[in-house]
Amino acid sequence: MSTTVIPTMLQAMENKDQVTLQHSSRVQQLINLVIPNLIKNNVISHEEVADLWTSAILHDVGKLFVEDKILDSNEKLNKEDYQYMKTHPQRGYNFIRQFNIPAKILLAIKHHHERWDGNNTGKYPGYPDGLKGKKIPIYARIIKIADTYDAITSYRHYKEAKPLKDALNIIKKGAGTQFDPELSEMFVKSLSNSY
Repeated sequence: MSTTVIPTMLQAMENKDQVTLQHSSRVQQLINLVIPNLIKNNVISHEEVADLWTSAILHDVGKLFVEDKILDSNEKLNKEDYQYMKTHPQRGYNFIRQFNIPAKILLAIKHHHERWDGNNTGKYPGYPDGLKGKKIPIYARIIKIADTYDAITSYRHYKEAKPLKDALNIIKKGAGTQFDPELSEMFVKSLSNSY
């Protein structure tokens, strides 16, 4: 992988939407808190840490291709705009695969919104492919939890930030449906010990 690809992507993300870059940075920091437990439980190896970090910082790179009016919306997205926003994982995958990026990173970008139970309907559907369980790549399953946690605890124009404790309870409640249950337990344990 070229040493210039990642900094170039991050610069493009910063130029497009600082909120997305800040979110991706927080997701990376959250995952950093969980890494010792992931290694201890043989979920990932020491050698995989750099690729997991890269996956985390780039997971929303597809938002480079989302219209500014949708990214900058001060209101909750309507159904049509939400469907458009849901294309960002596939768009990110399609864009970044032209570079010499490891497959694990590409798949994390594409699948970080899949659900553990494979459900692709309802309020929080899995997408883009409706993958289920361990068919969802491991980095994507890890990012999904940190991504959701940060979304819950971050202020948006259309919603208040929820307390950290509430976010951890939502992760616990979603274990086995939205999230990998074992990874959810590690995440909650890691963050409970960190705050």
